[in-house]
Amino acid sequence: MERQTILIVDDAEMNRMMLSDMLGDQYDYVEAADGREALRILEKNVSIDLILLDINMPEMNGFEVLEEMNRYHWIEEVPVIMITAEESVESMEHAYSLGVTDYIPRPFNVYIVRRRVENTLNLYVNQKRLMRLVSDQIAEKEENNTLMVSILSNVVEIRNHESGDHIRNIRRITELLLHQLVQKTKAYHLSEEDIALIMTASSLHDIGKITIPEEILNKPGKLTKEEFEIMKTHSTAGAQILEQMKYGQDKPLYRYALEICRWHHERWDGHGYPDGLMGEEIPISAQIVAIADVYDALTSERCYKKAYDHTTAINMILNGECGAFNPLLLECLTETAPQLRIVTGVNGDAMPYRFELNRLSEEILAHADLPKNDRVQNLLATMQERIDFFASTSGGIQFEYDAVSRLADVTNWNEPPQYRHIVKNVTRVNDFRYLSQHDFKRLRDAMDATTKENPEFALSILFPVGNEYHWCDLRVRTLWSDFRPDHYIAAVGQLLDPQMKEEKEFPSQGGPLDSTSPVVLQNIRCLQSVFDTVRLIDPTTYEVLDLDEAGVLRHSKQHCAAFWNNEGVCANCISARAYAQKSTLNKLEFTSTDMYFVVSKYLNLNGTPCVLELLSRLDEGRWIDANGTRLLLDRNHDGNMDLFLDPVTDTYSRRYYETYRAHLEGMESIAIIDANRFKQVNDSFGHPAGDAVLREIARAIKDCIRKTDILIRYGGDEFLLLFPKMSEEILERKMQEISAAVENIRIADYPELRLSISIGGVTGVHPITEAIRQADLRMYAQKQAYNHEHQLDN
Repeated sequence: MERQTILIVDDAEMNRMMLSDMLGDQYDYVEAADGREALRILEKNVSIDLILLDINMPEMNGFEVLEEMNRYHWIEEVPVIMITAEESVESMEHAYSLGVTDYIPRPFNVYIVRRRVENTLNLYVNQKRLMRLVSDQIAEKEENNTLMVSILSNVVEIRNHESGDHIRNIRRITELLLHQLVQKTKAYHLSEEDIALIMTASSLHDIGKITIPEEILNKPGKLTKEEFEIMKTHSTAGAQILEQMKYGQDKPLYRYALEICRWHHERWDGHGYPDGLMGEEIPISAQIVAIADVYDALTSERCYKKAYDHTTAINMILNGECGAFNPLLLECLTETAPQLRIVTGVNGDAMPYRFELNRLSEEILAHADLPKNDRVQNLLATMQERIDFFASTSGGIQFEYDAVSRLADVTNWNEPPQYRHIVKNVTRVNDFRYLSQHDFKRLRDAMDATTKENPEFALSILFPVGNEYHWCDLRVRTLWSDFRPDHYIAAVGQLLDPQMKEEKEFPSQGGPLDSTSPVVLQNIRCLQSVFDTVRLIDPTTYEVLDLDEAGVLRHSKQHCAAFWNNEGVCANCISARAYAQKSTLNKLEFTSTDMYFVVSKYLNLNGTPCVLELLSRLDEGRWIDANGTRLLLDRNHDGNMDLFLDPVTDTYSRRYYETYRAHLEGMESIAIIDANRFKQVNDSFGHPAGDAVLREIARAIKDCIRKTDILIRYGGDEFLLLFPKMSEEILERKMQEISAAVENIRIADYPELRLSISIGGVTGVHPITEAIRQADLRMYAQKQAYNHEHQLDN
């Protein structure tokens, strides 16, 4: 029989030792010296079978522990025996009201303690056994239902000679689109249960194809008009098959399956079949599956066509080449495009685990008539985040870190299987000797700077590869719990060496040119359909390179900086850095009128080193994905704007700067602004006046700057201004203009206030942290002069 685990919570080590000695070695023991530590253990460990709890402890007493266990419903799952020196009736009544199973006052009677512990454990063992039986019955029923649906859908796939992934992909795409839809609108009143049912019903969308003659179903060429009319009957045939069922027609799953079977070929403009429904006449379940079916059909190989790539498929749907769809669903398709590329590429063998988690967390815990275990739900949610993260990554070095045990579970996919897996303790410096102390501190600080709303970041670090050191890309996501909102509980991450990846994608063994040139040309043409500008650069001469059809690289005599209207070299040339580091870097860069997101990637084409530059022009209101983070550029976007806007001044907040600092390195000029005599304003007129002053200063600054300039409330009464494409002379004039605009401010509610600022700026200083430091010194010098002139204290 499996040993049971008892958690002993007492601030006295002697008491903990005495209790474990009393109960003997038949149990496993976990100890906590105070209530807060006990809750941390409970949150991480669902295998605790009993808690022996003291009342009087530092940090958090026993009653407070019980209150938290009630708050999270843990008391329904884990029995608690209160063992304490408190013998008052009030204490006993309070403990029982909070759900304890038993109350044993000191001094202890060994026999009584043993018997009460055994009785409590036996009682809960029987209860858990009954719960497992019910859970297993629910799980078995659900698995049987899913199995039957899978069998029916697979019969259609086999007869239709389609990929075995088709039904699985339809389910995944349907799930993604549905979740995106419910985030955008509540108009369709879809619950999580509805989403699960539509996903299941989507598997039956083509069941009517079993009635179509095989010579039509699997014809390799284009169907004739008559054959296509026969093919179109599969939608009504599928509905008729369902309508002939003698039971179950009152169930929601039947309704969704019927809608999807009959109407998943209807189109928004009424040009679909079989009934020519239009707009919202088409049930939302059928609308969603229609897009999912079209996307997977385009990206899959069929007997009559080759597969289109992801980007081409998305563009074909958006351009109306596959019929008209609900504009709102097209928005959902665009917004989920990055995830679509991932979920339809995940190995199907890994998915049963994911669906098992969803089933457990959503069906059993949410809907079954069983006591709910929030600890299990929390662990399942965290595990889902882990799966989603690793589903979006592949290869390299992957790790999972537990913040409580301080252990990192590391898998190096570059190693042979027998050496691939290792567990490291982050408290042992020698375990991480491959990381420099500087990089280890950068990683730790970056993890500590994450929040639940903004849990992901990326770093470039030097890492030993063989006898060399390579710049590697590190991507990390911290995991959070509602119980500990102040700090992450775990993290997952991946370390990739771009050079190893490039060697696989772009072979550089000095063979004949035509051995790689078709691959390179094909990749560049594909990229040209995604980015506004794609070009090859030689950073040693700052020339644009041309790649002809034969795969020969030639110098074009065109200077790469000419695109940015620069006569010389860009102030922050990441292509030169990517070339030197043999890595991939990105930044924001500006022309006089437009903003671009730039990716510079080192390549070696048949022995010729160069850099591939990918330029994407940013429109207002666009989000961009870079290094696993989302860069926010739209002041009016309804997404997560509140996270990055200062509520007082309606400018970007310090969090925006800290989150996207790496992407702001291309700024040519930087200024720091500080309000003069701001403390006196708050002291004399109150904080509402201080807020009004900050709002008016921010408004005056905005009136003086361009659309591409970025204003951030850096802290208190201090603002940070970031200017792309600005010379030192223009910066000086701009700072004078801003100072004059602030001095002209008049606030109606406070007519006696006269405002001024101290401002300091620099041009051409990199990195951005150094530019801010120098600008801050200049601002402070101006502020000292102002204070001296007006005889004020700093």
